[in-house]
Amino acid sequence: MSLDFDVIFAGGEFIGGTTACVVAGRLAAADPSLKILIVESGQHSRDLPIHVHPCRYIENIALKTTTISFHVGKPSTHLDGRVPVFQSGRAVGGGSAVNFMMYVRGAASDYDNWEALGNKGWGFNQLRSSKRSHPYRIDKPTVTQGPIQISAGGIDLGFGSQFLNVGSAYDPDRPQVDDNNDFKTANAYSVSVLIRSTSGLTSFLSTSHVTRNPNLKIVVGKRVKRVIIENGRAVGIEYTTDGISCQGSDEPVTVKATKLVVVSAGAFGSPSILERSGIGAPSILEKNNIDVLVDLPGVGENYQDHFGVCAAFYASDETETMDDVWSDPEAIAIRVKEWEENGTGKIAQNGIEAIVKVRPTVKQLRSAGPELQSRWERFFQHNPDKPMGIIAASAGFPLDHSMSVGRKILCTIYYILYPEAIGSAHITSGEDANSPLDFDPDIFSKAGDVAQLTLLYKMTRELLRRMPAYRGEVAAFHPKFPPGSPAACRESENPVPIDAPDIVYSDADDEAIAKFHRDTVLATWHSLGTCAMKPRSQGGVVDARLNVYGVEGLKVADMSICPTNVGNNTYSTALLIGEKAAAIIAEDLGVKNT
Repeated sequence: MSLDFDVIFAGGEFIGGTTACVVAGRLAAADPSLKILIVESGQHSRDLPIHVHPCRYIENIALKTTTISFHVGKPSTHLDGRVPVFQSGRAVGGGSAVNFMMYVRGAASDYDNWEALGNKGWGFNQLRSSKRSHPYRIDKPTVTQGPIQISAGGIDLGFGSQFLNVGSAYDPDRPQVDDNNDFKTANAYSVSVLIRSTSGLTSFLSTSHVTRNPNLKIVVGKRVKRVIIENGRAVGIEYTTDGISCQGSDEPVTVKATKLVVVSAGAFGSPSILERSGIGAPSILEKNNIDVLVDLPGVGENYQDHFGVCAAFYASDETETMDDVWSDPEAIAIRVKEWEENGTGKIAQNGIEAIVKVRPTVKQLRSAGPELQSRWERFFQHNPDKPMGIIAASAGFPLDHSMSVGRKILCTIYYILYPEAIGSAHITSGEDANSPLDFDPDIFSKAGDVAQLTLLYKMTRELLRRMPAYRGEVAAFHPKFPPGSPAACRESENPVPIDAPDIVYSDADDEAIAKFHRDTVLATWHSLGTCAMKPRSQGGVVDARLNVYGVEGLKVADMSICPTNVGNNTYSTALLIGEKAAAIIAEDLGVKNT
């Protein structure tokens, strides 16, 4: 392999992820003569069942996986001393190779908020023209053309229909729509769509004219240690062996970039690479014995995510769930033939058939308390296209099946989209690229975030206990309510009627819900913001053309550039960033990006 390239995509956590695949694929297709290097800390994912079969994302998030990086946060008083653990992808394809494959779009105002910070060209109207990778039509939720293809799951389990029917009868003021991915619908029920597994992770690198290109190289099992900067310009990178996915020699390798280095290692990896390169807050760099090349205190700050919880319910015996293929390798083997022949069946399903985007009703606001009311008045009230959160209905238990209860399970995954919590992620070593981070996600530091999850939990209970498949709550995945509480969890022979009164919660019940959330809340794999695209004086790390302040020939392109949060599962936003970054870089290089 040549040690000199035109463009290097420098990673260590997340490279080869969604954004990097878009940019590298577009550049290689536009100018096959460009010598491009991609460095990935994980392994190849192409054609491997664990990455290709939609149902098997659950194997990637298992505790012993090597396709996920685990980031351990600081013990938090806001979580009763619990240590939060967050995850990010570690494979070619990054998060798109290991995630739930849900496809959700954000609000138009999310991107207008970015432009309002001085990022010309990043507003919604400009970005929507960049959706080349997923030419998605609202009136036709199934997309079968283009690199990224979107559709419903490969089998109708019936659970989604139940969820939508109950929503229509119990919650008629919240509309039902064919599709809520129109950038403006923020309070509606709809079917859930997913990324077709044969398209979503490395499509941009797997087309024949790219894979046959000898000038595009992918190196796996390697973690970028630093960007090499000479006379104020990035001229290459130094990488070493990844400590998890590729055991072996850790001798550093240096490669040179004649035109550009693009850091694309995600919200955890990108700020780490910059800091080890001498770019960051002097206090952080000096503590790790790194010479300060660029004083840029925003590096590693502004960490944001979406925070969620999984609540589990018993299902009737006749209910069709995903629990068999999620827990029994023999069940997968039996169903693979159907997948191979026509791409259908449980193998082609992620279990999530319906969702509801939620903005609180007047009644919900009135009963939720002052913390939520304050957050509503300060933020949501004036942003009508922003949902407060999402409730996703899952036919089965979508987490670690070692915790399974041996019966058929229904779940909801409910999460808030605009937490006020702002955290940070910084290095703990200037030399060891595999060292853990000094990571503080700041979960639940704001009372309004707790109140939002409480509202979603109560809404979840009311919807699920009215569904025909409902047979009670799995107590281990619910709050421990006081004895005698009307909210106490129990098994049931039947659902309650649609017109049954709502559960009335006491102050003690609300505290039990809050404790349950402190004990169980986790991230939703939507980390962003740690190399924010905004003015340097406001803590920015990159400008609107993705240039790192203070260094020539160095850009960042991934979810870490998001200056503010987005109201969606972040895959679709990563695609937008990738297409925009490809256009910017092609223009800088004088390449026609067709």
